[in-house]
Amino acid sequence: MAWVAALVALLAGIQARLPGADLAAVERGKRQLLNEREVGDEVAVAAGSEAAVKDYFLSFRDYQDLMLFHPKFGYYSSGSASFVDDWSTYAVVLAPYFGQMIAEQIFRMWGGMRRAGTLTAEEPFTIAEFGAGDGALAESILDYIGGQSKTAADKRWRDFAGQAVYACYDRSPALSAVQRQRNARFGKRFEARVGDAADPTTTIAPGSLKGVVLSNEMLDNFSVHKVILSPGGSAEVAYVVPWLAAEAWRAMGERVPADVGKLVAADNQAIRAKFGSGASGGEVYLSRAAFLAVLEWLAASPDFPSNAGALRFHETYVPATAVPELAEHLRRYARPYSYELAKGGKGFATYIGLGWATFIQGAGRILKAGYVITIDYGANWDGLTTFGPYGKLRTYGPGSSIEKPDPYQRPTRNDITTDVNFSYLAQEGQLAGLGPVYYGYQRALQTATPVVLNALPPNRQLTAGKEKQFRSWAIYFRILHSFKLLVQQKEKTDGAFAYPDHEPLPLQVDERGFAPLQK
Repeated sequence: MAWVAALVALLAGIQARLPGADLAAVERGKRQLLNEREVGDEVAVAAGSEAAVKDYFLSFRDYQDLMLFHPKFGYYSSGSASFVDDWSTYAVVLAPYFGQMIAEQIFRMWGGMRRAGTLTAEEPFTIAEFGAGDGALAESILDYIGGQSKTAADKRWRDFAGQAVYACYDRSPALSAVQRQRNARFGKRFEARVGDAADPTTTIAPGSLKGVVLSNEMLDNFSVHKVILSPGGSAEVAYVVPWLAAEAWRAMGERVPADVGKLVAADNQAIRAKFGSGASGGEVYLSRAAFLAVLEWLAASPDFPSNAGALRFHETYVPATAVPELAEHLRRYARPYSYELAKGGKGFATYIGLGWATFIQGAGRILKAGYVITIDYGANWDGLTTFGPYGKLRTYGPGSSIEKPDPYQRPTRNDITTDVNFSYLAQEGQLAGLGPVYYGYQRALQTATPVVLNALPPNRQLTAGKEKQFRSWAIYFRILHSFKLLVQQKEKTDGAFAYPDHEPLPLQVDERGFAPLQK
């Protein structure tokens, strides 16, 4: 029985790979994966040396984190991200309507808490948005609340406006400054703070907040482990092997500081000695330390983008036990992973965001009463083996490729994002007192609200191109299935609350459709 065998193998531990060539290319297609194109330029290390890989190289998760958030050259932290040119979001393209829908749903939550007695008239009701980007969503929501307090027939909007405060938390000081400047006109109703969503309790005291924790297209930006799961039960985690062509290093080596040059030379020699190499010496391998030193030197040069383009990358995969917290996650969720393996009949590459768990548990712990609203692209467990045209990883920016999103193309110049596993998010939230009350398509934000998308926003001056984009995205909002909405409620908040949409999606896998062999 394939499913049982896979489950037993995952629970028992992770099998080592068969002996392969030393730092030599792995033939594409050899693994028989459902999504082979997700695997990068793979090389194998010498059998028996797998444990040393993490001593020399970054995991894919750490590589992604470095590319996005290093203070000197990270895509977000350095301030190089463009919220206009690199990508678009519903919060921006459909502004202010997108924020108005969310404001309406939050107003319902606030009203229920007041009726339930879990929020008094004297207590602040906080909307805490993590990963708020340029502050556009906050602006739309606050504008709408203010407008409704003056014009709405329901006079409760006045009480809501007087009680609601909006706080943005972002890991990037540069983005916090943008949010603060954009929303300064709201005065004490708005604040922007530097805070890491990976653990909200480091910024907000546990049990101190009543209101809503909100994130929109934030969790897809969390750094993730890249993992290959095989039908035999083995799980391997990706590490990134940076390298430079010999001629590129010669050109670069003439200008790097002496200490950087010595570090690159010494660690390249150590890597070759430790792992062996089937190459003829044409590749200069960069250790974790050497890679960081080279990037920091490049970031200080005026021609950084073009020079960074000379960097090349391999992936190598080692048993997932190299990352104990990842191995523990796989053991804990062995059943749904095994279900997906049996369903697909082949192995597959997937992305696992352990930080999603720390975020959602942290969100649950800072709440004394209230809700968590998560909006993003992703799916439930079944989505692990449902592949769209772009796979599970996306890149956006000047170095991205629509045909094959590549996290290694023009490093530090692109956003790197992955699909969110909402089933995992819901299960982990329960550990912090969060119960899922709704999971469905993003379009459910519009349910039971007066907000419509069939007219252009009256207060925006749109060019012909922006008008066309608005109308297209209004259609996408109604018909596309990639974006989802998850609403979780802190225990004992409001027993009468029910999300107004009546077409939820399942969060658990359905094993009833399995063939006998799969069972």
